[in-house]
Amino acid sequence: MKAIAAGGLGFAAQWIHDAANPGKTFYAESLARVTDSDGTVHTAGTFVSLLERQDRWFDLDLRILDMVLSDLAADETLVLGFNLSATSLSHSDRFADVFGRISRRSELASRLVIEITESYPVVGASIERMKMISALGCRIAIDDFGSGFATPAALLQVPADIVKIDAAFVWDNRPGRDGSNSLSHIVGFASCFAPFVVVEGIETGAQLNAAQEAGATHVQGFLLSRPVSLARLRRHKRKAVLRGVA
Repeated sequence: MKAIAAGGLGFAAQWIHDAANPGKTFYAESLARVTDSDGTVHTAGTFVSLLERQDRWFDLDLRILDMVLSDLAADETLVLGFNLSATSLSHSDRFADVFGRISRRSELASRLVIEITESYPVVGASIERMKMISALGCRIAIDDFGSGFATPAALLQVPADIVKIDAAFVWDNRPGRDGSNSLSHIVGFASCFAPFVVVEGIETGAQLNAAQEAGATHVQGFLLSRPVSLARLRRHKRKAVLRGVA
């Protein structure tokens, strides 16, 4: 893609909020963006499939990781999430590139959350590699849980600190015969495997209430904050600290 080659690659950041106190933030997820020469900004959904067909998605991942590590080094108050596909974990050479970058800047690891997307089964060597990343000090998040390949048996072995519930479960929250609902069941299930459970896709007050009642520790979505540039994120952070809610 010409825009990427011309230096148009970057990322936006979106807060993950405390469910009980949404003014308090947990960390910010980095989301790839590409800006054309005319200023048009493209979200990952518009170019991921093209890069995957060309087998270039991993190169983009590495470039985003380099940016995230640089930003963490520049601002010691930041905690950022970086998306890594389970497919990349399954390839030893690709994992070596990721692991090498993080291990060379291990002082930043405690402020880096590795969000594993469920685009590929998390088994065998992938689980061991997640443990290696965790041993560096990074936190591990299972992203979009419920929409991919993660199984209960695999989760028992995964060193997950955070499970992020796919937005579909809050958008289609079905009542159960026992008086509870499907969101409550999946949040309860996820809490058996990780101390922090994030419900994604919060867009309305009713959805926020449902996530809180389901027992989620954290929430993410447009109701609370939208993806913004890191500069705007920092300004928001400074204001929050002044208000005493960071």
